[in-house]
Amino acid sequence: MRKNTSWMFVAILFLCGTMSVAAQTKGKKHNTLYFTRGEQPNPCVYLPAPPDVVSVDFMDDYNQWLWGKSVRNTPRGKQASWESLYGMTRMATVFGEAMGMTISKEATPAIWHFMHRVGETGQASTEKAKIKYMRRRPFDRMNEHVWGEFDNENDLRHNGSYPSGHTGLGWSTALALAELAPELQDTILRRGFEYGQSRVIVGAHWQSDVDAGRLTASASVALMHTSPEFQEDFEAAREEYMRIKGIKKRKTIEAGYPIGKKVLDAPVDTVSRRFQGDAFRYWLAKEERNTERGREAVQDTACSEQAFLNSFTPCLGVALDAETTPATNALIAKVFTELCTVCTEVKSEGFRKRPFVQFGEQTPLPEKEESYTASSSYPSSHALLGWGIALTLVEVMPDFQDAILARGFEYGRSRVILGFHYASDVQAGRVVAACALARMHNDAQFQKMMAAAKKEYAKLKSKGKVSVEEVR
Repeated sequence: MRKNTSWMFVAILFLCGTMSVAAQTKGKKHNTLYFTRGEQPNPCVYLPAPPDVVSVDFMDDYNQWLWGKSVRNTPRGKQASWESLYGMTRMATVFGEAMGMTISKEATPAIWHFMHRVGETGQASTEKAKIKYMRRRPFDRMNEHVWGEFDNENDLRHNGSYPSGHTGLGWSTALALAELAPELQDTILRRGFEYGQSRVIVGAHWQSDVDAGRLTASASVALMHTSPEFQEDFEAAREEYMRIKGIKKRKTIEAGYPIGKKVLDAPVDTVSRRFQGDAFRYWLAKEERNTERGREAVQDTACSEQAFLNSFTPCLGVALDAETTPATNALIAKVFTELCTVCTEVKSEGFRKRPFVQFGEQTPLPEKEESYTASSSYPSSHALLGWGIALTLVEVMPDFQDAILARGFEYGRSRVILGFHYASDVQAGRVVAACALARMHNDAQFQKMMAAAKKEYAKLKSKGKVSVEEVR
């Protein structure tokens, strides 16, 4: 009898201990991810399907595959092979070099923890599309071997190529660390950009996979900013970084916005093999001009604060107007102004002729052609503004994230349909927008306005004035 009582006592202690642990972990959403793939924006909704190999749209992927092969036996090719190792071991080295410090689980536990959670969440943002499309990898399609020394061909064959998971990992980490250490943002973002391009070089991904990976990662980081756990981890990592670097508490961040030419590749030149892809996409998009989508593209020409408020309102369960959402409207006005400044700075770094000028053709808006002739096509300001405002609204109103991102993506694509921009100009604009927002999150005024907009939305939602009908 005493023996049975002892076992019962042990069982009770075990149960109490289990309940205690459960109580301590209550409120923690996930051990690693800030948001699961099911909670994150769905790339199957806001991004197009990957280019089919028999389509004109595939030309850029093919030419970039050839480029990747051409640099494999160079230092850049060796870097790409070395970067094929997935996970924190490589991330710590890649970004540790960019930040001029040693990142490890022992030496920098807070930074390591933050990077791990951000990167894995960014990678998870690609998974829905990977599963849906199950796109074949370049090395598999071309009946070759993958060049990355740490890549497992069998594993890759059973994992969809679109979007690139490595890119989701690397680009989300780069955006978060650029926000953490804005004085090093150009170097951090460039390394994150190159990390994605390395997947093209080794033949593990097509260029469109990498481009899509950067967009899913950007959307994922926007959503991460709504997580209290993300904010807690960020503050702990920043405190650790500043202590190691000997940086005292700063009232302001002196670094300006990221410099485009230090982060992005140079715009595509007509002598480049990639120009074929831009040209073919220009001609392909022309077919949409006399359709409903073409008429929508004409409406998207408007570029003002009010135009963006009007453009995104149909995507939301609440009207964006001065009476209903004054705080959100003020935030959008702030972001619009800042992004216009960023775009002007990046455009000033070089000049690229616009498609309609290059090919000597007319656009659906001939009255606007003269004003656009003198301004650079790279990057697209409309794409930069549309995607940047979309990322901002995702952070304010995550209930409508898919519809918001779809509208932001299509706002940029409208410029290709009209012939005012090449596809690579539009993609560059979206990348710059994400970089600019990483820097903007260090601005005290932006932080205050973002907090006010979130509070405003939460209040409207609690009063039943928001119609949440988005199907994820």
